[in-house]
Amino acid sequence: MAREYVYGNTARKQSGKETDIHPIREERRKNSRRVRLHLYNILTILASAAIVIMVVFGYIRLQTEVTKDRVTLSKLKAEYEELKRSNDLYKDRIDSNIDLAEVARIAREDLGMKIAGEGQIIVYSGCIDDYVKQYSDIR
Repeated sequence: MAREYVYGNTARKQSGKETDIHPIREERRKNSRRVRLHLYNILTILASAAIVIMVVFGYIRLQTEVTKDRVTLSKLKAEYEELKRSNDLYKDRIDSNIDLAEVARIAREDLGMKIAGEGQIIVYSGCIDDYVKQYSDIR
């Protein structure tokens, strides 16, 4: 094809016609684009795979922690139940050793306490179960 140039004070410009590109150069240009696209695709896939692997390892780590916590919790529950059972046994043993008649005798004889009489007991009820307001001194 013939090329037409405009000559003058300005830089050379081609006229409106398209230029011919040698077929070998055209092929090289297409191949370089393909290589860049392939490289971009490979990098994108590798980055995505790295992110997926990080997420999977994080998930596995969290699952391991949850499993360890469950085992620890079950051990603590078993220990708590054993302590509670032991404390209940001690409480029953202590309660069975207390003689209420002996306590009443010591209160009357040694401490000088007396059983409250009819007029000494004041019974009152509050409308709220949480607390009681005291408006005056109790005698």
